[in-house]
Amino acid sequence: MSKSNKTMTILLIIMIITVIIVYNYVDFNNMSAELSQIIIVGCVVAFILFLITFYIIIYSRNNEKNKELRHRDKLFNSLVKNSDTIYLMYNNKSRELVYMTHNINEVLGLKESENSNVPELDILSEIFKSEALRSQLDNWDEQSEFISQMFSYHDPRYQHTRWMKIKIYPFLEKKVSYFVILISDATKEHDNQHLLVSQASDIKNRERQLNQITNLSYDIEIDINLETKEYILKNLKEDVNYLGQSKKGLYDDNFLENIKEYIADNDYEKFSNTLSIENLSKLFAEKSIEPISIRYALNKNNDTWLESTIFLTTNKGEKHVTVLTKNVTENAEYMRTQNAMLQSALSEAKKANQAKSEFLSIMSHEIRTPMNAIIGLSESILSEEISENAREDIENINSASNNLLDVIDGILDISKIESGILKLEEKEYQVPKFFKELYNLSKQRITDNNVKLKLEIDKKLPTRLFGDNGKIRQILLNLINNAIKFTNNGTITIKADGKINNSKLNLSISIIDTGIGIEKNRLERLLDDDKKATNDKNYVEGMGLYISKKMIDLLNGTITAESKIHEGSTFTITVEQKIIDEKPIGDIDTIKVQKKKISSFNANGKKILIVDDNRLNLKVAEKLLKPYEVATTCITTGQECIDLINNNEKFDLILLDQMMPELDGIKTLKKLKENKEFSTPVIVLTADAIVGVKEKYLNEGFNDYLSKPIDVEELNKILKKYLQ
Repeated sequence: MSKSNKTMTILLIIMIITVIIVYNYVDFNNMSAELSQIIIVGCVVAFILFLITFYIIIYSRNNEKNKELRHRDKLFNSLVKNSDTIYLMYNNKSRELVYMTHNINEVLGLKESENSNVPELDILSEIFKSEALRSQLDNWDEQSEFISQMFSYHDPRYQHTRWMKIKIYPFLEKKVSYFVILISDATKEHDNQHLLVSQASDIKNRERQLNQITNLSYDIEIDINLETKEYILKNLKEDVNYLGQSKKGLYDDNFLENIKEYIADNDYEKFSNTLSIENLSKLFAEKSIEPISIRYALNKNNDTWLESTIFLTTNKGEKHVTVLTKNVTENAEYMRTQNAMLQSALSEAKKANQAKSEFLSIMSHEIRTPMNAIIGLSESILSEEISENAREDIENINSASNNLLDVIDGILDISKIESGILKLEEKEYQVPKFFKELYNLSKQRITDNNVKLKLEIDKKLPTRLFGDNGKIRQILLNLINNAIKFTNNGTITIKADGKINNSKLNLSISIIDTGIGIEKNRLERLLDDDKKATNDKNYVEGMGLYISKKMIDLLNGTITAESKIHEGSTFTITVEQKIIDEKPIGDIDTIKVQKKKISSFNANGKKILIVDDNRLNLKVAEKLLKPYEVATTCITTGQECIDLINNNEKFDLILLDQMMPELDGIKTLKKLKENKEFSTPVIVLTADAIVGVKEKYLNEGFNDYLSKPIDVEELNKILKKYLQ
């Protein structure tokens, strides 16, 4: 019981008790008129107070209920505000609307201004007058739940037709019949269903078109159900039955056996393995998406080629394989012709490349062999006591020979690059040592006292990098040589800096000179392959830039140039290198790189056999070996070498030239190794400077490799390795 009800009950009880007491115990006859009057007035006042209190309580209760109903109504309307459903309550007895949510405008698609003067019941009555809805309501028993089908509703206040759906739930309360009515907007649902119907129709049309295309493009269709192991083979064109007549049945080994007679024996195994149940199931398990095609020839006519393409699909949960087959005889013949032409072209290209490599090898040997004599003899003479005038002449000869060797190596480098022979040789290297050695090499080449060489290296560069520092050095030396040729006074600066990007360094190195400069149009020709003119009087100078450009491309780097007449030029290369040690190099001027001294050792008692068909080269080798005090024997043919060894002549080392008439170095070595007692180390002595030849000679069985012109440091390493 609520507080208000309790209060009313207590007051009523008090009032009744008061009346009983007054009536039973008060004697109005013996009481004075004034007192009687007071008591009556008191009772009337008390009754009036009771009525007032009762009214206040009733009013308060009704007010609270109204507030609660308004709150609930507001809450419910806020919940359904964005809903596509109108909620109503209808009294069947009084034929009036008891309740309706406030979202009618949103559901029916009306604006407030358009619907402000139209009673809501009018709109609802129009909806219920719809013929489609009335035909459904006429059959309703008004006792069970009613759900209508979608029906169209069009109000003149807006252009678009909306599709509505009605739900009615009847219930009784205190013998009064009510309907709870839900009116919802089903336009989206209708549009989606209409779209699905349209798409289904479109899919059927596309499927029909696809079937027509398939029938025109393919000759045979085989459908295999991997679940039921059933197949259907259908010939899509009349009078075309490459694999027999149309048929259906169980897909097993018998199917493949039955069509074996139609497929060429060489191709049947490939065909049966591809279309076996095991392989098709495996493809499904791997979720293969791409179609798989196989080509095979027919048994009766090997000139007829078929191509079968396998498609994997799933239909109603069952795994299906569709195999479409067509005649590709013309394509196969075309491909065979093209393959034959391609193989022929590749063979010719291979022969041409091999011939070019052999030519380069011969050129390298023929040119570098006399250079070996000139450089070797001049260096040998310089180590002896000679007059100052003679020394100056010999130094000039030696310097010119080395310059000529650089030009020859440049020509060979161009050929090696264009032949694809030149490869990257990446390794770890010390950055301070790299720049110090580059500085020392460059300084030796500057003969003009008016030109100074400067080194400006960023202190923040990493200490160790990984890359082909040999080719970077060669590029920079080419650029420095050009700078020396065109700079009569001033400075040549080697400047380097870089930007670190994760574990890599974008290394930038510039060669800056204060020389005569290069005209813009000639600078473009020097750096651009297409614009280079071979009859340019400065082509030899430009060749170094051309080689540098090719090498920087091989390194995936860039080279740029800037120049002003009478002011100088700046050539900059940028190349990416991997960082091995991030520690900064610091001030490079404080770093000392000790040059290894090449000191001979006493190998008295050791015997070396030198085999070379060029007597001048034999003389050079003898002079270079003289400081080691070894006993040398010189011969000019491979056969003489074989005869000496077979006559039990003993040597501690053999220097064997490769390019010799009759028996070359490789053939001579093989003859020597036929003698089971032969164990002397054999070093190939060759002027072949092509990349990869060292590995070739080592694979042929030589113990080591020494190139011409003979590098004194390399010779010293080999003698230490095999004699010391």
